[in-house]
Amino acid sequence: MKVILTPGTGPEANATENIKHFLTDVGIPGVNWVRIPSKDYHPFISEGRYAFLVWKDNECHEIQMPGLPLERVRFMENEGQYIFDFPRLYVDGGSWIWCIAITCVFADED
Repeated sequence: MKVILTPGTGPEANATENIKHFLTDVGIPGVNWVRIPSKDYHPFISEGRYAFLVWKDNECHEIQMPGLPLERVRFMENEGQYIFDFPRLYVDGGSWIWCIAITCVFADED
C-alpha cells in the first residue's frame, strides 16, 4: 500500500505552525525566525524536533519544536491537560514544557 501525504502537511509543517503560535504566546513584537534543518533533532521520525532560530535585536535562541499538531504540543496547564501527554521543547538545549519554554526566551524584555 502506498500512502501519499498532502503537500504542506506532516511533521515539519506542524512544527512551522507551532513555532508561529509559540511566538504569539511569547507575546513580544518584532521577533524573527528561520528554520535551520541542519540542527534538527531526530528528523526522520514523526515525533522528531525541528530546529528554528528566533531572534530580536542582539538576542537569539534555538528552539527544537516537535512536529506534532499544536494541540498535542501546547501544554498550558489547562483543565483536562495531563503533562505526561505532551512532549518537551528544547530551548537553547534545555528541555521544557510549552508554558515554561515561552518564559525562557527574551526573559529580559519589558
